[in-house]
Amino acid sequence: MESDACETLNSLIRWESSLNGLIEAANRCDLSEGPSVWLDRDAVRDVLQRCISGELDVLELPRWAGAVHMLDRVEIDEVDVEMLSQFLFEMPSPELFQSINVDLCQRWISRMGNA
Repeated sequence: MESDACETLNSLIRWESSLNGLIEAANRCDLSEGPSVWLDRDAVRDVLQRCISGELDVLELPRWAGAVHMLDRVEIDEVDVEMLSQFLFEMPSPELFQSINVDLCQRWISRMGNA
C-alpha cells in the first residue's frame, strides 16, 4: 500500500497522465501516513521541457506546481530547496509574478542549470 502511495505521488511529480486524476489521487495519498517522495531539479526540468515541446499543456503548469506544492509528503533536497521552493511559490500565481508561457519555462530551466 505504501509503495502505491509513493508511486501515485511520483506520478504527479512526473506528470504522467491527466492532471485531474493525478491531483485527486495524490491528494488522497497525501492524507495517509507514509514515506515522503522527493522533488528535484531533474523532475521539474523534465516537466518544463515537456511543456516547451508541447507534450504537456503549458497553461496547466500553474495547477501542477500548485498541487505539488500543497502536498505534505513531497520533500525537496537541501541543495535544491531554495530554487524549487521559489519555483513552486511563483508558478501557481502567474497573476502575481510572470505569465505562463514557453519563454518562462526556458528561463526557469536556465536558472536551474545543472547544479
